[in-house]
Amino acid sequence: MRDKPKIELLTVDFYEAEAGWLRYKLTVGQQSFDNRFSHVWDPLPDLKHWLEAISIGVQQTSFQYDNEGDDIKFDFERVSWDKEVLTISEAYENAQVFIKANIDRRQIVKAFYLGLLTFASSEKFISKEWEVEYLKERLCKILNTDEEALIGQLTDLNKRELGEILFNADPTYYISFPEATDKNEEWNMFLQDTIDKDKGVANELKSVETPAEWNIPDDYNFWTTDKKRQFVIDCINEKTNGYDGMKINDFRSSIIEKYLDEE
Repeated sequence: MRDKPKIELLTVDFYEAEAGWLRYKLTVGQQSFDNRFSHVWDPLPDLKHWLEAISIGVQQTSFQYDNEGDDIKFDFERVSWDKEVLTISEAYENAQVFIKANIDRRQIVKAFYLGLLTFASSEKFISKEWEVEYLKERLCKILNTDEEALIGQLTDLNKRELGEILFNADPTYYISFPEATDKNEEWNMFLQDTIDKDKGVANELKSVETPAEWNIPDDYNFWTTDKKRQFVIDCINEKTNGYDGMKINDFRSSIIEKYLDEE
């Protein structure tokens, strides 16, 4: 009779959300893997479905994601009645394997699922650095109203009033350098100014911030109510922070939580 395979312990540590990156570290014994998710090709929906598949008892399931540099693959397979293998590797032929270990499926689900939710509830998680946010969400919070009422209120405004409230909810500016002789010099000034500010270095470059006003047609005030309403809906569905990461509340899964409650 062969010995029962050793079951390893997996730890999952999500530790930073910054500028559209969600960084994490996996550890299994002496094996470790430090990597990141990108909001551009957000893998959280696939991670959620992968964990749900493991929860309902599939024999093998995998997904891969692009971290804006490499394609990474997460794979789970039930090899035999007493052996379930987690493999983290590159998603290429002759791929480099970062982690491969016999890990209980419930432990995999629990480590990833609670690892992310625990991080998201901590002070280290800055939601605006990862989660997508729409202008309508921000305006509903500011005005303490719901989406349908918000649309009605904004539709009743004239062109100037609408432009002001949209700008004030999400102010953005064009940065220019009047002393530049051409666009190329202005671009170089912008880069230098950005680098200096990141380093905390003062310079003599003189920049001008010009409000980026909303592009509302001149004849807006003469539009029909239905046409204004559709325009308002289009405006408030714009993103405010530039990131596309899945909202952590949407990552929650009744399938996974029911499975973990069965322990």
